[in-house]
Amino acid sequence: IGIDLGTTHCVLAYTQVDLIDDQEAVIHIFPLPQIVSPGEVKAQNLLPSFLFLPGPHDVPQGSLALPWNQEAEGVVGEFARKRGAEIPNRLVASAKSWLCHSGVDRNQPILPWDSPPETKKVSPVQASAIFLRHMVDAWNHQMAAEDPSARFENQDIYLTVPASFDAVARELTVKAAQAAGIEQLTLIEEPQAAFYAWVEAQ
Repeated sequence: IGIDLGTTHCVLAYTQVDLIDDQEAVIHIFPLPQIVSPGEVKAQNLLPSFLFLPGPHDVPQGSLALPWNQEAEGVVGEFARKRGAEIPNRLVASAKSWLCHSGVDRNQPILPWDSPPETKKVSPVQASAIFLRHMVDAWNHQMAAEDPSARFENQDIYLTVPASFDAVARELTVKAAQAAGIEQLTLIEEPQAAFYAWVEAQ
C-alpha cells in the first residue's frame, strides 16, 4: 500500500505483490469514503488534508458518523474543507507543513493556529495520525471485512515524505503512523516516488 500524505490531499494506492509467472502488477487507487455533507458519506480518490474540529453547535448531531465510527468528534476530508472555510478557527490545515516547523513544539496541541483558548486543539503529530487513521479504518472496513489477513496493519506500507524533511520531521511522521496503527512502514522521499512512477509509466 502506498500513501501520499499530502499537504492539500491524501491518496491511497495499492497493488498485489504475490504475482504468478508473467502476471503484470496493476496499481489501483483506493477511493476513500469520507463525509461530503452532513450525514452523507461518499468515496473519492482524493482525501482533502483538512481536519474540522466542530464546536457543540457547528454541525447537526450525528451528522459526522462514519460506517466504522458512529461517534466521531471531528471530520476529515471534503466536508472538513467546506465547513472549515466557514469557521476557520476550527480548521486544521497544512498539518504536514507543521511537522517540519522547528519553531514550535510539534507534539503540543497548537492547531488550529491562532484559535480561541476554548477551541479544541490537536498537535501536528495528532492531526497527521488522524488522517492516517481514517485511511486505515476505511481500508479495513471495505477491504478486510471478510478477510482478516487483508487488514491494513498486515500489509507493507510505503509513505511519502518531502525531500526537505529533516530527521526530526521524519521521526514525527513515523510517530504519527504508529499512533494510527501502522507498524510495517517504509518512508520514501517524494522525488524518489515520482521517479518510480515515471519508470512504471514507461
